[in-house]
Order: sequence, then C-alpha cells, then structure tokens
Amino acid sequence: MGNLRERVSYLKGLAEGLALEAESREGKLLSQVITVLGEVAGELERVQQAQQDLEEYVSAIDESVGELEEDYYGSEPEEAEEDDEAEEEGEEGYIEVECPKCHEKVYFEEDMLDDNVVTEITCPQCGEVVFSTDSETDEAEEGPAPVGATED
Repeated sequence: MGNLRERVSYLKGLAEGLALEAESREGKLLSQVITVLGEVAGELERVQQAQQDLEEYVSAIDESVGELEEDYYGSEPEEAEEDDEAEEEGEEGYIEVECPKCHEKVYFEEDMLDDNVVTEITCPQCGEVVFSTDSETDEAEEGPAPVGATED
C-alpha cells in the first residue's frame, strides 16, 4: 500500500509543479481530489494493518483451540472416535433392516424382539412397515422375520 501513498504524493507534487492556480475552479477541484486520495490511502493503510492484526490474532486463537482439543480429546481426532463408537453400537444389539420401498437402512434394538408384544417398525423416511412381530402373518409362523433384513 506504500505504493499508493507514493502515487498520491507524486500527483500532489505534479499539481504543484504545474502551478495550477488555486483560485481557478479546476485547480480547486484537483487540489481537493488529491487531498481526498491522500486520506483514502491513509485510511486504507490503517484498515490493512487492522486486518493483518486480526489475522494474526485469529491464527493464535486457532492454535490455542487446537492445543486444547488435543489435550481434551487426546491425539485421536473427534471424528475417528465417533466412527469407532458408531461401529461398536452397530455391532452390539442392533438389527439393520432395509426398507423395501425407499431402500433406507433402518436400525432397531434386538431387545424389541424379546417382548411378546406385537411390534411394527416403520421406515422413518417413507412410513413403510419394514419389520413386524405380528403373529397373524404367514411369516410369523416361522418366527419374526424382518422385511429385507441384513444382520451385521
């Protein structure tokens, strides 16, 4: 931005060197335009300095937050921990069923099968029944069978 200030100074010197009459309308206009350009260049330098200071401050905050995350969560990233937990949950006590209508995967707990209560599991996406423990159906005679079931 120093280049902009230099260019404004050059224009100021050029106007003085041309001996523009300060009394003429054109001379007054050029003088005021050059003055405003100088003020704009100065303000722009202040804004750029403030921007640079803010960037340094945000960078320092980012580093501090990174250190705090590492101290709190350990060296393993949070996403990896969540993935591990989801895999563990998927392996323990959950049944996965694919909806025959929209092919959305629906999960429910195995404990729901232990009850002697008629249970219907519906797809949260389309509302289609994906699993039923209704003993009156033909499938129930062979035991409860999920529609499109795939166990992990």
